[in-house]
Amino acid sequence: MKSSRLASSGSRHARISVYTFGVAVVALAMCLHLFFFSRGFYSICWDESARTLDAYTWEAHGTVLIRAWLPFYRICVGLGLRAFPDLFLTPRIISFLFGLATIPAAAWLAHELFQSRKTTVLTVILSTFFSQRVVLSLAPLSSIMFIFMILATMALFARWLRTYNRSALLASALFGALASTVRYEGWVFGAVMFLIAASYYRFAPTGPERKDLLLFGLILFSFDAAWAMSTFHSTNPIQVVIADARQYLPREILRKNPFAEFVLTNGFSLNLIGMISIVQFTLGGSWRYRAIIAASFAPLVVVSLVLLLIGSAQTGPSWRDIAVWSMLLAPFTARLLANDSWPFAGGPIRKLLASSATVLVLGAFMYDTFRIKSNSTWAFPESDRLAGNYLNGLIAAHPRAKILIESSTYVFLNIQVASEHPDAFVTNSVPERPSVPILPLGGFVRNALEKSGIMFLVFREGAYRDFLNRSPEVSKLRDFGPWSIYALTQ
Repeated sequence: MKSSRLASSGSRHARISVYTFGVAVVALAMCLHLFFFSRGFYSICWDESARTLDAYTWEAHGTVLIRAWLPFYRICVGLGLRAFPDLFLTPRIISFLFGLATIPAAAWLAHELFQSRKTTVLTVILSTFFSQRVVLSLAPLSSIMFIFMILATMALFARWLRTYNRSALLASALFGALASTVRYEGWVFGAVMFLIAASYYRFAPTGPERKDLLLFGLILFSFDAAWAMSTFHSTNPIQVVIADARQYLPREILRKNPFAEFVLTNGFSLNLIGMISIVQFTLGGSWRYRAIIAASFAPLVVVSLVLLLIGSAQTGPSWRDIAVWSMLLAPFTARLLANDSWPFAGGPIRKLLASSATVLVLGAFMYDTFRIKSNSTWAFPESDRLAGNYLNGLIAAHPRAKILIESSTYVFLNIQVASEHPDAFVTNSVPERPSVPILPLGGFVRNALEKSGIMFLVFREGAYRDFLNRSPEVSKLRDFGPWSIYALTQ
């Protein structure tokens, strides 16, 4: 009886310690996010603002700005904006929540893979500080949503490979189908998972029944088929991606290729040491480990080869697109740091190496986060946010007024987002393409603008600012970094 009470007390204390650790990790992750956000880390490229405006347009007007983009982000952020209509904060809150959810999802995957408490705990710690997770939790893109869904998908798939549980197989298909509504790479993950499930009976004592395999495929590919039939005939997303990506020289195509980016980025952050565990499992592990490694990383090889064959590269910061594979690698890195797979004999040596390497890897993660932040200050500088806030006040005072904004490059999207009134803006020209501007350089400003209801102008290019500074028809209101705000004189 006494031993039973002691066992119950020990189990209760263990649960309390797990909960305490979980709360502490979440609190630490929140503090880390808030630290970088408070220092003006808002974006890594202009895509964040474009995504936000796409979601706003869908929610406010029921229209879609870019049909090539998959719908999950648009719907998720659009519904968030309906509940809390702040174009700047709401998308970042949503990314922040998905970023937090990614930590337990990575731990879940580690548990299903290794059933090692130490490895799971180390996975939680690594995921909390992992630079790509931290950055993508701050930048409101679709990437962090996709990472969370793929980690959950692979955790359930790993559970099925270990237990042959039918519910785990079908649940992995459900999460995989959800991931396919976020990014097109999800379609490749789904195809690889289906091939593994269909052929698994060749390598394992049992495989899925035919009806379960058909249901698995139906869940995985129903959205893909429906989206392709409804979208590809009018807007072929593949052609859009190829057209955008074929702007690079051959050496840039090689450098920005996902496989090269994966090796270089994870080599810099030291996460690449997890490949030691992967090689060990590939050469000497059971078939279930080889299957989950194939399901996780074969899509990286496929995407890399396809981009090479069509002569394309990823646009924007190319590391963001391989972050999902970086996070899938993290549990294997944690297993190595748990001194379970060091290729050295001797307990003390392995423990010393593991402890030293853990500190070194965490330091590399933090350094990489600061590096990405310093390289991304151009994407959404504080001056853009201040300019938008100022314009928000002008729009509140003049609700019917229109604002002409320089749109020679896509950075103007930040101003629209920060202003909270994107519909008030009129773009001067087609971004980054030759076109006839609404306001030509020279001539009379009022004649060009007054009939369109334009009262304010926002420009940053030197020739336009010089022209407007000399014009008696406008007066400068404020400067915010490179932006100057003008009003038509009465």
